[in-house]
Amino acid sequence: EVAEGVRRQLHTRLKASELLEQVDVEAEPNANVLNIIASSGVPSVAARLANAFAEQYIAFRARSELTEIGTVQSRLQQELSALPDGSIERTNLQQSLQRLAELRAVAGGGASIIGTASAPTKPTGSSLTTAVVIGLLIGIAVAFAAVFTVESLDRRIKTVAEFEQEYRVPALTEVTQAAFRPRRATDRGDSLEPYRILRSALDFAAVTRQIDTLMVTSAILGEGKTTVAVDLAHAIALTGRRVVLIELDLRRPSFTEHFSFDTNDGLTNALTQGTPVSELLVEPFADIPNLSVLPAGRLPHNPSELLGSERIADMITGLLDGDGMVIVDAPPLNPIADAQVLLNSPAIHASIVVARANKTSREDARRARGILDRQMVEPLGIVVTGLPESGRYGYGYGYGQVVSEDPVLDVKVDELSRPARAKSRDLSR
Repeated sequence: EVAEGVRRQLHTRLKASELLEQVDVEAEPNANVLNIIASSGVPSVAARLANAFAEQYIAFRARSELTEIGTVQSRLQQELSALPDGSIERTNLQQSLQRLAELRAVAGGGASIIGTASAPTKPTGSSLTTAVVIGLLIGIAVAFAAVFTVESLDRRIKTVAEFEQEYRVPALTEVTQAAFRPRRATDRGDSLEPYRILRSALDFAAVTRQIDTLMVTSAILGEGKTTVAVDLAHAIALTGRRVVLIELDLRRPSFTEHFSFDTNDGLTNALTQGTPVSELLVEPFADIPNLSVLPAGRLPHNPSELLGSERIADMITGLLDGDGMVIVDAPPLNPIADAQVLLNSPAIHASIVVARANKTSREDARRARGILDRQMVEPLGIVVTGLPESGRYGYGYGYGQVVSEDPVLDVKVDELSRPARAKSRDLSR
């Protein structure tokens, strides 16, 4: 009702509800005073609006009091007309009516405007700078809360230390994601440095235990175990040692992604058709004749039973040649029992586990570790893949070579700075 009066007083097209949204009323805590605060984009309009609400409130209060007094007077008049003259009750009612007449004369006089609103000289509320700072702080807080929530819900393992903690074995080497970009094994020759490190770790472990047959596995699919097996075989073969790489993932073989030869003929042909294994071996690198590959061949319908047979164990053992080495690309540990069957085979001397950062979850790693605890072959360690390329050694993984200018010795040295090259030539002399 007060807002309707304001609307009529200011001749505005705004509705009473819209006017009420622009006004706040505060009561003084220790005084019978109301503060009416109006907000508008125009200072003069805000002042007029506050003053109009004050005036209309006083008018509303006066009307309310007059209406209430009139109602009481009408009721008392009715009671008075029903009483006999000279009665005490009649006298009392007449006195009450007289007091009501006196109140009616001064109705609405108890409220007045003690301070009118004037147009403000500057906007109220926070400045733009304050609002930006507050918004920035709130945004940072929300961002940190979101990151904390995502991190707490993300169960993937991200660091080498976390993998070592979950698997309870050391990390033998780390492979960056860049090393996986070339699909073919022949194109990854410049990215073998992590596998040379792995080769050295295996040589060190071979001092105290036999590692002639090495099984490469992982917790789940997609961690890079086949790539690790292929490139490790390549790195070992570069030393001149005889290496045979066997594909024993008989459910999802993937040698076709790494080699260009036909993989339809392989291990299963030797088992089902009696084809000699020597006729099924393939040499993928023309310049490395001491590296042979035995593909899986056609997929069998009972891979677990086949991998647990004595014929598989005899085949693996028969491929050992003197100081040679057999590397087995095995299935993952968690989804199926194939890898567990191989770990209990006497033909497998050692194993390594491939784990990929930002893919393997803690539950996957713990389940795989539980499987390894129940098997005969204890893993030598883990190979962590999928790591970001945070930095490279000065030479990189590929070596640029130049011929020394020495007239006597034809020495190949790594490309260095000019002072270092001069020093190398002096030393060659």
